Amino acid sequence: MSLPTPRSAAPADQRRQELVAEALEALEGVEELPLEEQTARLTEAQSVLAGVLSNDPLTIQRGLPGVTT
Repeated sequence: MSLPTPRSAAPADQRRQELVAEALEALEGVEELPLEEQTARLTEAQSVLAGVLSNDPLTIQRGLPGVTT
């Protein structure tokens, strides 16, 4: 068993806030990218935000070792 990381030990509401912030940061400068890259980033952000709003456990655990989406 692995030791918990600061991210995995964070409360779920804090993880949701971090995920929203990360999704918004990923969209910075998106208007300067080619259309395909814009679409990919917007689709990913939409997926994360929808997961956060629906309280999807896989979204909240995204980025944790051993969790795949």
